[in-house]
Amino acid sequence: MKKNRSVFTLIELLVVIGIIAILAAMLMPALSKAREKANQADCVSQLKQIGTSMLMYSNDQRGRYPDGIDDDGIDGDPHNSEGLAKLVREDYLQTTRVFICRSTKHQTASDFTDMASVDDTADGGATEKCSYLYYGALTATDLSAEHGFVRDKNKNHKTLGNVLFGDGHVETIAPGKGTDWYTIDSSFKMKITDTNDDNYIDTTANPNDLW
Repeated sequence: MKKNRSVFTLIELLVVIGIIAILAAMLMPALSKAREKANQADCVSQLKQIGTSMLMYSNDQRGRYPDGIDDDGIDGDPHNSEGLAKLVREDYLQTTRVFICRSTKHQTASDFTDMASVDDTADGGATEKCSYLYYGALTATDLSAEHGFVRDKNKNHKTLGNVLFGDGHVETIAPGKGTDWYTIDSSFKMKITDTNDDNYIDTTANPNDLW
């Protein structure tokens, strides 16, 4: 009598592999969604850290928020990377890593000079070294719980974005598919509309370049 052999045939092996592939395909979207949720939560936490450091800076600077770095070979633009980098230069934050959202492919700057030397775009290119936009050189009296002044770049999280408001709270703006989250409220765009203001930036030629 022949002994039974517990050996897979080629067909049985292919069936098992096929089942594993189907299960993996079913699980991948859920795992990807969970990872993005974790990244979004981390992004909120980082914006809160930035908000706390902004408040500390403002308290030490008679109510003013960071403007640009006008030395170290940097041109002194008060907005975005340059303004945020000042928090590292002045030791209100210890690392530039806090400015990188994990949902993006942005590169962590080696120091504040490296971070401030790279130009920002609204959507955020892969070579950029800051994941957030910042409207700089404001004062404490310019801001309130209704004014967003640091926020995600447009494409950090695709259909939603996190915004740091003037009172220090962070809100996730998620209007759903079909609506760009950063167009929901004019304060999220962080534009100064007064053309006589020293901080006014003309974005009419390409309004998506910056805000």
